[in-house]
Amino acid sequence: MTNPNTFEGRPEKMARWDARYIGLAHHIAQWSKDPRAKVGAVLVNQAQARIVATGFNGFPSNVEDSAERLENKARKLQMILHAEQNALLHAGHDARGCDAYVVGKPVCNVCATLLIQSGVRRVVAAAPREGTSSYWDGVGLLAIEMLREANVEFAPITEAQMQVLGLDAVEARRSLDPFAAHQAEFDFGGAPPAGEEG
Repeated sequence: MTNPNTFEGRPEKMARWDARYIGLAHHIAQWSKDPRAKVGAVLVNQAQARIVATGFNGFPSNVEDSAERLENKARKLQMILHAEQNALLHAGHDARGCDAYVVGKPVCNVCATLLIQSGVRRVVAAAPREGTSSYWDGVGLLAIEMLREANVEFAPITEAQMQVLGLDAVEARRSLDPFAAHQAEFDFGGAPPAGEEG
Protein backbone atom coordinates (compact mmCIF):
# COMPACT_ATOMS: atom_id res chain seq x y z
CA MET A 1 0.00 0.00 0.00
CA THR A 2 1.37 3.41 -0.91
CA ASN A 3 1.52 6.28 1.54
CA PRO A 4 -1.44 8.62 0.86
CA ASN A 5 0.65 11.54 2.16
CA THR A 6 3.42 11.09 -0.41
CA PHE A 7 4.25 13.86 -2.87
CA GLU A 8 5.96 11.45 -5.28
CA GLY A 9 4.42 11.90 -8.70
CA ARG A 10 2.10 14.59 -7.33
CA PRO A 11 3.83 17.97 -7.91
CA GLU A 12 0.57 19.91 -7.56
CA LYS A 13 0.08 18.49 -4.06
CA MET A 14 3.67 19.34 -3.12
CA ALA A 15 3.27 22.91 -4.41
CA ARG A 16 0.04 23.38 -2.46
CA TRP A 17 1.56 22.16 0.82
CA ASP A 18 4.81 24.04 0.23
CA ALA A 19 2.78 27.25 -0.07
CA ARG A 20 0.96 26.48 3.19
CA TYR A 21 4.16 25.79 5.11
CA ILE A 22 5.87 28.86 3.64
CA GLY A 23 2.87 30.90 4.82
CA LEU A 24 3.11 29.36 8.28
CA ALA A 25 6.84 30.13 8.48
CA HIS A 26 6.07 33.73 7.50
CA HIS A 27 3.40 33.94 10.21
CA ILE A 28 5.74 32.52 12.84
CA ALA A 29 8.48 34.97 11.78
CA GLN A 30 6.24 37.81 12.98
CA TRP A 31 6.66 36.55 16.56
CA SER A 32 10.30 37.66 16.54
CA LYS A 33 11.04 40.84 18.48
CA ASP A 34 14.07 41.61 16.30
CA PRO A 35 13.40 45.05 14.77
CA ARG A 36 15.69 44.38 11.75
CA ALA A 37 14.91 40.80 10.73
CA LYS A 38 11.95 38.52 11.26
CA VAL A 39 12.70 34.92 10.33
CA GLY A 40 10.47 31.89 10.78
CA ALA A 41 11.10 28.16 10.32
CA VAL A 42 8.83 25.14 10.16
CA LEU A 43 10.02 21.51 10.22
CA VAL A 44 7.61 19.06 8.60
CA ASN A 45 7.61 15.27 8.46
CA GLN A 46 5.99 14.86 5.03
CA ALA A 47 5.59 11.07 5.33
CA GLN A 48 3.40 11.55 8.39
CA ALA A 49 1.87 14.87 7.25
CA ARG A 50 2.93 16.34 10.61
CA ILE A 51 4.45 19.63 11.70
CA VAL A 52 7.31 18.58 13.98
CA ALA A 53 8.54 21.98 15.23
CA THR A 54 8.55 25.70 14.58
CA GLY A 55 11.01 28.43 15.44
CA PHE A 56 11.71 32.13 15.03
CA ASN A 57 14.80 34.23 15.58
CA GLY A 58 15.18 35.49 19.13
CA PHE A 59 17.16 35.35 22.33
CA PRO A 60 17.39 32.12 24.37
CA SER A 61 14.71 31.37 26.94
CA ASN A 62 15.04 33.41 30.14
CA VAL A 63 17.38 35.94 28.48
CA GLU A 64 15.90 39.41 28.44
CA ASP A 65 15.15 40.65 24.92
CA SER A 66 15.19 44.33 25.80
CA ALA A 67 14.94 47.03 23.15
CA GLU A 68 18.45 48.15 24.08
CA ARG A 69 19.92 44.73 23.30
CA LEU A 70 17.87 44.26 20.15
CA GLU A 71 18.89 47.64 18.76
CA ASN A 72 22.61 47.03 19.37
CA LYS A 73 23.35 45.01 16.22
CA ALA A 74 26.71 43.64 17.32
CA ARG A 75 25.42 42.54 20.75
CA LYS A 76 22.20 41.12 19.27
CA LEU A 77 24.10 38.95 16.77
CA GLN A 78 26.21 37.52 19.60
CA MET A 79 23.08 36.52 21.54
CA ILE A 80 20.38 35.59 19.06
CA LEU A 81 19.29 32.12 17.98
CA HIS A 82 18.29 31.74 14.34
CA ALA A 83 14.82 30.44 13.50
CA GLU A 84 16.26 27.19 12.11
CA GLN A 85 18.28 26.62 15.28
CA ASN A 86 15.21 27.11 17.46
CA ALA A 87 13.12 24.72 15.35
CA LEU A 88 15.85 22.07 15.38
CA LEU A 89 16.27 22.35 19.16
CA HIS A 90 12.51 21.88 19.63
CA ALA A 91 12.42 18.93 17.21
CA GLY A 92 15.41 17.01 18.56
CA HIS A 93 15.73 13.58 16.89
CA ASP A 94 12.36 14.07 15.20
CA ALA A 95 14.03 16.48 12.72
CA ARG A 96 15.50 13.49 10.84
CA GLY A 97 13.83 13.14 7.45
CA CYS A 98 11.96 16.44 7.73
CA ASP A 99 11.57 19.27 5.26
CA ALA A 100 12.56 22.73 6.57
CA TYR A 101 10.70 25.86 5.44
CA VAL A 102 12.48 29.14 6.20
CA VAL A 103 11.15 32.63 5.50
CA GLY A 104 12.79 35.98 6.18
CA LYS A 105 16.43 35.51 5.22
CA PRO A 106 18.44 32.94 3.30
CA VAL A 107 19.68 29.99 5.36
CA CYS A 108 23.20 30.72 6.67
CA ASN A 109 26.15 28.32 6.64
CA VAL A 110 25.88 27.56 10.37
CA CYS A 111 22.20 26.69 10.09
CA ALA A 112 22.93 24.61 6.97
CA THR A 113 25.46 22.64 9.03
CA LEU A 114 22.85 21.99 11.72
CA LEU A 115 20.15 21.08 9.19
CA ILE A 116 22.52 18.60 7.51
CA GLN A 117 23.64 17.03 10.80
CA SER A 118 20.02 16.76 11.98
CA GLY A 119 19.10 14.70 8.93
CA VAL A 120 16.80 17.22 7.27
CA ARG A 121 16.17 16.02 3.70
CA ARG A 122 14.91 19.19 1.99
CA VAL A 123 15.18 22.94 2.60
CA VAL A 124 12.70 25.41 1.11
CA ALA A 125 13.94 28.98 1.56
CA ALA A 126 14.77 32.22 -0.20
CA ALA A 127 17.84 31.89 -2.36
CA PRO A 128 20.62 34.37 -1.56
CA ARG A 129 21.47 36.98 -4.15
CA GLU A 130 24.69 36.66 -6.09
CA GLY A 131 27.05 39.54 -6.66
CA THR A 132 26.20 41.52 -3.53
CA SER A 133 28.44 42.59 -0.68
CA SER A 134 25.86 41.37 1.86
CA TYR A 135 27.30 39.06 4.51
CA TRP A 136 24.02 37.11 4.59
CA ASP A 137 24.04 36.54 0.84
CA GLY A 138 27.65 35.31 1.10
CA VAL A 139 26.95 32.79 3.84
CA GLY A 140 23.69 31.87 2.10
CA LEU A 141 25.58 30.90 -1.05
CA LEU A 142 27.93 28.78 1.03
CA ALA A 143 24.90 27.18 2.72
CA ILE A 144 23.44 26.12 -0.63
CA GLU A 145 26.77 24.62 -1.65
CA MET A 146 26.93 22.64 1.60
CA LEU A 147 23.32 21.45 1.38
CA ARG A 148 23.73 20.21 -2.16
CA GLU A 149 27.06 18.53 -1.41
CA ALA A 150 25.37 16.68 1.46
CA ASN A 151 22.50 15.63 -0.85
CA VAL A 152 19.98 17.81 0.95
CA GLU A 153 17.58 19.20 -1.62
CA PHE A 154 17.41 22.99 -1.79
CA ALA A 155 14.19 24.42 -3.25
CA PRO A 156 14.11 28.21 -3.60
CA ILE A 157 10.92 30.00 -2.70
CA THR A 158 9.48 31.27 -5.97
CA GLU A 159 8.35 34.77 -6.72
CA ALA A 160 4.80 33.45 -7.24
CA GLN A 161 4.83 31.88 -3.76
CA MET A 162 5.97 35.22 -2.30
CA GLN A 163 3.21 37.10 -4.12
CA VAL A 164 0.54 34.75 -2.77
CA LEU A 165 1.69 35.75 0.71
CA GLY A 166 1.64 39.42 -0.24
CA LEU A 167 5.41 39.69 0.20
CA ASP A 168 7.72 41.85 -1.85
CA ALA A 169 10.27 39.48 -3.39
CA VAL A 170 13.04 42.09 -3.29
CA GLU A 171 12.56 42.77 0.42
CA ALA A 172 12.33 39.09 1.28
CA ARG A 173 15.43 38.29 -0.82
CA ARG A 174 15.21 37.51 -4.47
CA SER A 175 13.93 33.95 -4.52
CA LEU A 176 15.17 32.68 -7.84
CA ASP A 177 18.07 30.25 -7.45
CA PRO A 178 20.88 31.74 -9.57
CA PHE A 179 22.99 28.59 -9.36
CA ALA A 180 20.59 25.75 -10.18
CA ALA A 181 21.99 25.25 -13.69
CA HIS A 182 25.61 25.57 -12.52
CA GLN A 183 25.68 23.49 -9.34
CA ALA A 184 28.77 21.51 -10.43
CA GLU A 185 30.71 24.74 -10.96
CA PHE A 186 30.36 26.12 -7.40
CA ASP A 187 33.61 27.64 -6.23
CA PHE A 188 33.45 30.43 -3.69
CA GLY A 189 37.20 30.88 -3.40
CA GLY A 190 37.45 31.27 0.36
CA ALA A 191 35.45 33.16 2.95
CA PRO A 192 32.16 34.81 2.01
CA PRO A 193 32.30 38.57 1.55
CA ALA A 194 31.81 40.71 4.63
CA GLY A 195 29.63 43.74 4.24
CA GLU A 196 26.30 45.18 5.15
CA GLU A 197 24.25 43.26 7.64
CA GLY A 198 21.04 43.19 5.62
